[in-house]
This record gives sequence, structure tokens and C-alpha cells, in this order.
Amino acid sequence: MVSKKNILIASLVIGLSIGFKQGNAQTDSTKKVSYSLLPVLVSDPFIGFGYGVLTNVNFLLGPKETTRFSNAQAYVINTTNGQFAAQFNHQIFTKNENWIWQGKLQYLNWPENTYGLGSNTKNEVATDKENVAYKAIELEERVLRKLKTHHFLGLQYRLYNCWDLKSDKDTLSFFENNTIGTKQFTASTIGVHYIFDSRDNVQNAYKGEYLEVAINPYSKILGSTQDWLNMRLDARYYHQFKTKHDLVFANRILFEQALGDVPYMIMPQTGRQFSTRGYVQGRYRGKLFLHYEAELRANLWKFIGGVAFAGVNTLSEPNDEIKYINPNMGAGLRFNINKSQRTNIRIDYALGLNNNSGLYFQICEVF
Repeated sequence: MVSKKNILIASLVIGLSIGFKQGNAQTDSTKKVSYSLLPVLVSDPFIGFGYGVLTNVNFLLGPKETTRFSNAQAYVINTTNGQFAAQFNHQIFTKNENWIWQGKLQYLNWPENTYGLGSNTKNEVATDKENVAYKAIELEERVLRKLKTHHFLGLQYRLYNCWDLKSDKDTLSFFENNTIGTKQFTASTIGVHYIFDSRDNVQNAYKGEYLEVAINPYSKILGSTQDWLNMRLDARYYHQFKTKHDLVFANRILFEQALGDVPYMIMPQTGRQFSTRGYVQGRYRGKLFLHYEAELRANLWKFIGGVAFAGVNTLSEPNDEIKYINPNMGAGLRFNINKSQRTNIRIDYALGLNNNSGLYFQICEVF
């Protein structure tokens, strides 16, 4: 059920979006740089209400016939439940897309609930969950070279440093039993990444395909607390139907597998990689993660669009079996603030099983 608080937030978001569109209607296709400044509003059962500010910059570094727009985002967010995050991320295409440079820098002070491993963990009594507070800095940078049209290959460095881990339980818990059992850990890797990308727009694709294959070995030699391996596959397909409402059908399959002595807090989980709307980050965790989502996008009126989406996800159980499937579904509105670059403000409301839900407000599409 949609709460009165979420209805109020949605109404505020729609008002802000329309006002922002009217005050920032820049659609000049010759403009090589554009920017947006927006409030961030998020609501879900765990964080309560999140608020902050986000800025998005789009810029062109080559001929528009052979080079897509690059973009950079920065945001800060604070929540009513005492969480704070700040992040800067970028995706840069050089002239003729000979190189791609992607990355992010993030700081987290983010207490979160953990529920153990698997896709069917309970949240019925206090002992079903454990609140873990921590601080973390994440640095992720990768550079890819164009092999031929649409094909890119390169290296990524990722550093995740987590410290000051504190549990709200005094006794031994599943958190202590499934992680390294210390108050801090470091994960450091140099990985190999391959990307095939024929999307016509990286922030809001109408057509094209995207495939990413990543292999990231975390090693003590590079400063990691322990040795482990992460593998990820991200496949997307977009098809545009030439109708009155410019329908776009978008699909995504996301697979992630972690092997070895994996730190519990950064194990594959819901709510990461911009996936599983309707489930908060970390609600379900496991060494193997599978997710499929389909979304139908349509222009409704002038600069206003709408979407409907549905998906399923699963994570492996402690014995590595796949036993449970968790669906999610929802709908949302889109407010276009830059027609030539397809920059949208999005507001989505999603539902999952077992009282999981979320209201999301950001710039750009989920995938």
C-alpha cells in the first residue's frame, strides 16, 4: 500500500519537476555542455526519508555523429535514519569514442540492516535482523580502448575500504560468522572488463544493445584483507516501436558471482548496480545473484512520460543452492528536461515481497 508520506513526496517531486522543466527548457541540439541541479528525494522502509542534492553535467568531446555525450554526476544525501552518502561518478567518451573512462568516488556513513544469506530470510521479529553501522570509501576507475566499432576492452582498479564496523548485538551473530569478523576490511582489485555498446544514448537508450563482462580478482598482494573473485555479466536490449507514444521496450539481465572468502558487506545483494527496485540495499545477500527486469517506456504528453516495469531476482542460499525467487513490479513518471540529450527526471514507485517497497527520484534511467 502506498503511504500518505509517499504520496506527499511524489506530489512534491512532480511539482519540482514541472517547475524545473519550465525554468530550464534548454533543447538546443548544438549545445555541447548542459547541466542540471536537482533535489534528491528517496523513501523506503529502511532509510525512512532521504533528502539531498544532485547535479548532472552532459558534455560532448567529439563530432556528434561518431561520439556520444559524456556525463558526470555528483550528489549528497542524508536520511532521517542517520545515514549519509556522497558520490561523484563519470562516464567520458573521447573523440570518436577511441577511449572510454568511467569511474566513481564514494563516501558512506551508512548503518544498514542485515538479514543473513539467501533469498528467503525473515524479518518478523527483532532477532531476524542485525543493524550494522560502518564507514567506507570506494574508488572505482576503469579505462577501456576501442577495439572496433561498439567493442571496448580495458582494465579497472577498485578499492573499497571499510572501517568502524559496529553491530547492535552483543552476542555472536550471522554477521560475525559470515564476514571477516573484524572491525575493518579492505578489498582491492585490478580487473579486466569487456564492453559491447551500441546504444544510441547511454543515459536513456531508445535502441541498441549493451553487454559488459567483468572479472575482478581481489588479492592480498594489492592490499585486500583476503583473496576472492568477483565475476559480473550485465546484458541489456532496447527496442523502439514507432507509434504515437514512442514506445521503448527495455530488458536487462544481471548476473554476479563471488567466489572465495567474500566480505559479507560487499557480497552480491539486492539494491546494487541500480537493480531490484522495490528491495532495499542488502535485504537479500548471497554469493550468486541473478536478476531480470523488463520496462516499457512511453511518451504521454509533451515532456511527460511514463514507465511500467517488472522483474525477478534470486540469490544463493548458504549452501550455494538457488531455491527462492523474489518478484518486483512498479510504475513511474518521467519529466524531460533536455530533449536533445534525453535527460529525464524519474520518479518510480516499486513493490516487492514481504512489505518491501521504495520510492525513487533521480536523473536518468535505471538501465
